[in-house]
Amino acid sequence: MLVAQRPQPEPFWRPVMGATVLFDPITRPMLRRARRAAIEVLGLTDSGPDQDASLDEQMADLGDALSHALIIAGARDWKDVGRAVLDEHDEPVLVDGLPQFDELPFTAENLAIVLADPLAFEAFDAAYVIPFVQAERERAAPGKGSSPSPNGISTAETQGQIIAASPAPRATATDVRNAPTSSTKPKRKPRKRSGQS
Repeated sequence: MLVAQRPQPEPFWRPVMGATVLFDPITRPMLRRARRAAIEVLGLTDSGPDQDASLDEQMADLGDALSHALIIAGARDWKDVGRAVLDEHDEPVLVDGLPQFDELPFTAENLAIVLADPLAFEAFDAAYVIPFVQAERERAAPGKGSSPSPNGISTAETQGQIIAASPAPRATATDVRNAPTSSTKPKRKPRKRSGQS
């Protein structure tokens, strides 16, 4: 049987800090390569340099390194990215009080320069990596294809409130009805014959 492959998603443009960047969609192989690259960059081995760092710090560093590796692997082109024109004293050149910019072509080196700015890195991360992570979390959320639990309550149902918010009100004397007694059939009245009064 010939099995047709699903078409690969197309690259897409996203706005990033007034520029527009062309990204490849994040794929599983790309994610695996980025993880390996992030671990290598951080030196996270048994004898790695950050053994004294807290687990939170290591996780934050790993997240940043993973995002950086994904952005480097996924960015393909950009528009409206510029570099300030500097004079011989490394001061911005101003025209009518406004700084002048040269168009910055997309290259791996220029991308690395842009990502060295923490604000630019955060903007790339927010535009490219975070939407992917959120979509993955939604796809893996309970209730989205999750199997039912053994007791018959799905995982989505157990997230809701299953205990009453307040106890039932106490019964008062007026709420109580007389208990039924043993029933007796009523006696049948004899039929009157026609003509009798």
